[in-house]
Amino acid sequence: MSTYKNLIGKDVNFLTTDPDNAQAEGQIWYNSTSNVFKDLIVSEAWSSGANLLTARAQVGSAGTQTAGLCFGGYPGGTATGLTEEYGGSGWGAGGTMTTARREVAGLGIQTAALAVGGFISPSAPLQRDETELYNGTSWSEQNDLTTEKRTSGAAGTTSAGLLFGGLVPPNTGTNQTEEWDGTNWSEQNNLNTTRSHLSGAGTQTAALGFGGYIPGSGGTTATEEYDGSSWTTVNSMNTARRSMGPAGTQTAALGFGGSAVPASPTTFNATEAYDGTTWSTSPATLALGRRDLGGCGTQPAALAFGGNDGSNSASTEEYNRSINVVTAAAWSSGGSMSAYRYGMAAGGIQTAAFVGGGYTTPAPDPVNVTEEYNGSSWSGGGNMNTARMYIGGSGTQTAGLASGGDQYPSPRYSVLVEEYDGSSWTVQNTLPAANKNMGSCGTQTASLNIGGNLPPSTNVTNSYDGTNWTNTGHNLNTARHSLRAAGTTTAALVNGGSPNLNTTEEYNGSSWTSVSNSLNTFDAHASAGTQTAAAMFGGGNPTGGVSTDHNQYDGTTWVTAPSLALGRYYAGMGPIGTSTAALMAGGNGPSSPVAGIATEEFNEATTALNIKTITTS
Repeated sequence: MSTYKNLIGKDVNFLTTDPDNAQAEGQIWYNSTSNVFKDLIVSEAWSSGANLLTARAQVGSAGTQTAGLCFGGYPGGTATGLTEEYGGSGWGAGGTMTTARREVAGLGIQTAALAVGGFISPSAPLQRDETELYNGTSWSEQNDLTTEKRTSGAAGTTSAGLLFGGLVPPNTGTNQTEEWDGTNWSEQNNLNTTRSHLSGAGTQTAALGFGGYIPGSGGTTATEEYDGSSWTTVNSMNTARRSMGPAGTQTAALGFGGSAVPASPTTFNATEAYDGTTWSTSPATLALGRRDLGGCGTQPAALAFGGNDGSNSASTEEYNRSINVVTAAAWSSGGSMSAYRYGMAAGGIQTAAFVGGGYTTPAPDPVNVTEEYNGSSWSGGGNMNTARMYIGGSGTQTAGLASGGDQYPSPRYSVLVEEYDGSSWTVQNTLPAANKNMGSCGTQTASLNIGGNLPPSTNVTNSYDGTNWTNTGHNLNTARHSLRAAGTTTAALVNGGSPNLNTTEEYNGSSWTSVSNSLNTFDAHASAGTQTAAAMFGGGNPTGGVSTDHNQYDGTTWVTAPSLALGRYYAGMGPIGTSTAALMAGGNGPSSPVAGIATEEFNEATTALNIKTITTS
């Protein structure tokens, strides 16, 4: 009888703690602390990513899981030319296509992609022959297809592309194949099975076409391989479906989502994997079953986005097949505050935060109550000397700062400043002018108080040195109130404000510079982080409601990030935490009083080895 060492080449190790590296893959070890045998195995799972900026179906797609591209599609009404880029954590805006199209085929990578064929609307020609090239910034028109097509499969690169199947005029299925040489399209040998709405993967000389819709017959499981000159029918998929998201290569492909027939309301969430010979159904399923979605990446690391599950979706999901279990970045519920409040001064980090003052109900007046958060629950702190609301906050839990605010019913605009030492508040020198609804950031001894409502909205920047406040004379480019800030006195960032702005400015200690605007409008929102790693979330929206939006800034570009569970505005009015570990406390909105006591914690994605206990069952 062969031994484990003869089979694997290694002994069964006797360990007090589990290994923490990938070298343990496939091994068995005995954990003497827990008295069990364990091993490290491969896992497959989809996890949630940040939503697209625009919900849509029938999109074109290209790229990888950490550098994906979504373009065109159908958000409703008519086709769009909008382009979005995925950087591994969120979506940012790209250049708009020259010709808006839906059911467009895509191939290539994020910085070198082709958008091919498609159609605009039922009132326009149902098929298009346009080809556009994306260089990572903008689209440019290229030479057209030999025949107008939509719902085609695609594979390859911008210098060696492949397009196959689809619908051609007047609106019939085709088995036609065209090759792109970087300049022109040319007809090649046909598919063996005529179909539309099929998916593609691989390269021009090693492509895979799978699934789709056979006119008059419904969805198909048919799979074909292309060797650069001809197609060969190979083993079929397990489930017949059309309009799937694709990823991978000819010998390592994924197909996910889709539906059975064009008119069917039923969508699939199943994932199938192809190994170059056969298809197998993966244990990983999409959280949202949908059709007409985008897909890109590789078999071990794929991306799914957009689509339709009865309505157009902005959902993004990441697929990973590895020895690691991925926990997606997300907001989760934290401990509730003791009472409903909004418009409080705030500061600290996710595991050591404070809020002070604010407005509560049913009393019509502001309060002076302070609460401290330890990462799981809130507890009472020392009361402020003067009750007020809409207060600027900064600093830490043991060295906090509260400035200005509204001392309703009088005065409505306050000059008061107080410092917090973790147990009690002390009155300090006043602001140069009464203010509320400002942006604040920094520390207790080096803080900024920016913009606000004097009234009217102001562009003034005030600086605090731990003793005195000074009007710096360095004004914002855009006057506003209800804005939020992040960073320090020499490297600050402000974003949003009233009336529903998305404008962003950076401060270097001597002047403000307008930079890339956030992807969503923010007003009376919350913030976290630094000038080069900031987060803005929640607040009001342009329609007068509350927002769950969340954007992150890396010093150059804004991207989408996972949304809040509960929309609200005027939560803690000072940065709490970092862009990867943020906190939102209290607030106001339609869900009040729930919103006023709710706490949400944001944490970035994590990975951990998929260690399993071996059992006899």
